[in-house]
This record gives sequence, structure tokens and C-alpha cells, in this order.
Amino acid sequence: MKTMRLMTAALIASSISSAALRAQEEVEPLFKPFLTFGACLAQGHAHDMTQKTWGGIGSYNIEAGFEFKYPYGNNVKVRPNFGVARLMADKPTEENPDIYDLHGWYVGFDLVFAPFQQRLPNLSLSTGPSFHSWNVEKVDAVFPDEPNQHDKHIKLGWRLGASYRINEQFRVNLTFTQTEWRTIATPPGPATIHIVGYNPSRPAYFTLSGTYSF
Repeated sequence: MKTMRLMTAALIASSISSAALRAQEEVEPLFKPFLTFGACLAQGHAHDMTQKTWGGIGSYNIEAGFEFKYPYGNNVKVRPNFGVARLMADKPTEENPDIYDLHGWYVGFDLVFAPFQQRLPNLSLSTGPSFHSWNVEKVDAVFPDEPNQHDKHIKLGWRLGASYRINEQFRVNLTFTQTEWRTIATPPGPATIHIVGYNPSRPAYFTLSGTYSF
């Protein structure tokens, strides 16, 4: 009888321990850090917006942040993030010697939701504000002080995106970011007047990226 009691107690203890371990495995952590790296392409006629860069080959975006569970919705998460983006121009030519790279940093906050859980459980959509500080640098500048501009004021941006989760660690993303930027006022005259290398306005870009969640 004593042996049976010991065996029963051991079985119960083992069951409780196994259940606790399974519950611990099944509980998703409150937040997950993530790292994103992607390639950027300036939207459409980028030269009409910045007069500096097309966002050519070599343009990139690096981002880090945290993904938090939203306590009041199973299909909703929030992602505060910090990142850098660079839109690189083509090489200068004799016809167009004044070409600029555009780069800067940003802080953002995305609200993520999965509206198609039944049919597309791995697909999620995101949107949220971001705050940007931009710089422009002249490509192959002869003098270091050739007009390189820094946006002295933080500018508001907004991002829309879609993500497909491959597994618990990896997802791929396609995002569009629109920002506001007006560092130097348009000189006197018609509103359409433009000086090459000046009057930057509203950089926007697409990013195709991959994310790893730790």
C-alpha cells in the first residue's frame, strides 16, 4: 500500500510538472525584440519630391524594436521602433553632376492587426506615425562643405505595411513610408521655382525587408 501511495504521488507530481511546463511553453511572452533589414526604393518620381535621389541600388533600411501583445485584443500588437534609412542616388554624369544621397534616422510606433485570421492567419497589416530627421549629401562632392543639408526639425511621417510571418522567428514585410520635410523655404517668385540641391520636400519610399524576432 505504501508503495502504491508513493507511485500515485509521483505520478500526480509528474503530471502537474508536465502540465506546468506545457503551459509555460504555450504562454507567449509579453514582448519580443526584433531586428529588421531591408532594401528601399524611393516612391515614383523621387526627383520631383527631393530633387536629389531616385533611391537607387544600395538603398537600405535598418530597424530595431519590440513587439508587444495588446492585452485587449488577440489579433492586435504594437511595435515601437527605431531605425535608419538611406536612399542612394545614381552616379553623377556630365549632364547631371548635382546628385544627392538622402539619409536619416527615425523613431516610430506601429499598430499591428491581423484581420484575416481564419483564411490568412500569417498575414498582418500595420500602420502608425514616425518622426524623422533627414540629411542630404552631395555625391562625389569636390569640397566637403558643398551643400549638405541637415533637417534641423523633426518631421512627422506615417507608415503603412503588410507582413507575412514565415514562422515564430521570421517574417517578411512590405511597407510604404511618407514623411514631411521642408528645410529651406522656396525662394521669392513663383511657387514652382526650384534650386538644385535645395527645397527638399516630403521624402517617401517603399521598403522590402525581413525581420528576425528574438
